[in-house]
Amino acid sequence: MRNNELFVQLAKLLMKRFERIPVSPEQQVGRLGEVFRHSSFLNGTEAERERIMRASSTFFYEDELAYPWDNYFGQELEPMLRGSDVLDVGCFTGGRDAAWFQRYKLRSLTGLEIRPVCVEAATRFAASKGIQAEYLVGLAESMPFEDGRFDAIMTFETLEHIQDPAKVLAECHRVLKPNGRLFLVFPSYFHPTSHHLGLVTNLPAIQWLFTGETLVKAYYDILEERGLTANWYNRQSRDLESWERGNTINGTTVHQFARLVAGDDWRVVLRSRKPIGSVGRGISKSRSARLLSKLFIPMTAVPVLQEMFVHRITYILEKKGARR
Repeated sequence: MRNNELFVQLAKLLMKRFERIPVSPEQQVGRLGEVFRHSSFLNGTEAERERIMRASSTFFYEDELAYPWDNYFGQELEPMLRGSDVLDVGCFTGGRDAAWFQRYKLRSLTGLEIRPVCVEAATRFAASKGIQAEYLVGLAESMPFEDGRFDAIMTFETLEHIQDPAKVLAECHRVLKPNGRLFLVFPSYFHPTSHHLGLVTNLPAIQWLFTGETLVKAYYDILEERGLTANWYNRQSRDLESWERGNTINGTTVHQFARLVAGDDWRVVLRSRKPIGSVGRGISKSRSARLLSKLFIPMTAVPVLQEMFVHRITYILEKKGARR
């Protein structure tokens, strides 16, 4: 057996030692996008499909109401967003959008998403909430909007999945008005619990030990061993796609993103370095986690360590341009 396969087997052993199996959508819809590949949705009646779509949207709507996005930035965003025409890049099923629209008193909201089923779910949910929103299928690397269309862009837990971060930033810049703002939050590659292997393992920081290639092969093999019961959340290939560094993620780091926005196109309005353990709905309920996070604050100022100890890559960027 070649050395790389030995590492795959070792990664499998560790992943299975902390194994996780997702709850079937028949029991709980939750936050998983894979729900729309489950037989209960694919083969369901129109009423059942509608129930699953609405349950997905409602989950994120209620999640946002319970723990507002403002917490990631450490300030209220409503004064910066009130009355704005806003684009959400990676809107998923639109639940968070509805909460944003209401909280920030937006004038209009447009959502962009690559999956048609998510656009359908978001459109239905917005209508049920009386939200002024439009949802489109499209790629963030080539947005179907004219130049200077939006006052603001918001994107949450999406930029780690895009194929070309530099191109997406360029597109965001293009469709923003002069001095328009981009609000973004997403995990860096080395965030200990954001390796995107969570449908197989709860083991944190495993990407610190193995390459993405090794982990994806181990991940795929475990899914294959689970057989038909894992069909709805399986991975299609044992090999990384050309743009992947890990399972469905591009591998952007804190340092890499800082370099991407360091040119002449953007002014950094805010760059948060909140430590892990200080942000998040679940974390907010844990006093011990909040206390522990205070110990991590010094690490977030050290370039190498901040890759592992910053909770999320979190920025407010302003498009440079003439004042309106």
